[in-house]
Amino acid sequence: MRPLELDIHSSTRVSLSCTRTGLAAPREALHTFTMDTLLSLRREIYDHFHASTIRDDLFLLAGNRDRFAQYETAMLLIQDAGEALWAHRECDFSPSAMAAYIEVWGVMQAVMIQQDALLELAAALGATKPVTGVAWSAIRDLRNQLVGHPINKRSLSKTPLRAFMGQQPKSYRYLTYELWDAGADRTTFPRVNLGQMFDAYESEAADHLAAILAQMRQAWPIRAES
Repeated sequence: MRPLELDIHSSTRVSLSCTRTGLAAPREALHTFTMDTLLSLRREIYDHFHASTIRDDLFLLAGNRDRFAQYETAMLLIQDAGEALWAHRECDFSPSAMAAYIEVWGVMQAVMIQQDALLELAAALGATKPVTGVAWSAIRDLRNQLVGHPINKRSLSKTPLRAFMGQQPKSYRYLTYELWDAGADRTTFPRVNLGQMFDAYESEAADHLAAILAQMRQAWPIRAES
């Protein structure tokens, strides 16, 4: 038996009806364009997968069940993470300090899930592994700094950096945290525009998907009409 072919053709994204009060993301600040571009490219990859010879001539060959599952899982994760991020951006973070605290970790983890899925998709399709850039790394670095993973790995000097994100209000327009730098012997309060960081990442991710699609079209042409 081959893996179950999941129905990943249709998008279930709908505009989130936001009932929150307090913080609200201005409509013009949303990442609609960049995320829509990313999800549209994912859809084009899906369409070409089913219109070309790649499915029958590669993925349905004996021994490629896991590769088929790798493709389908990656496609689902890219879509689900993208739609969830899009919907959350509609409302911005909760005015509840406790809920917003959890949401910060959730949205950053969703980005990392989507990033990993994009790399898995490239591998499944036999495309060149994307060379990730600054925008891709920025969110991972911020998440790791806030969660405390690399506090002793900033540089060769091994100077500790210790970050703390409290329960203050949070927004895609601003996220403030406390940062102790042992080397400088001082505490600072960096403020980042999370929305701009996400927009830059999504633009880069869309470029990677476009490159994967171009390689896929070149290697696996559309099936001839019978």
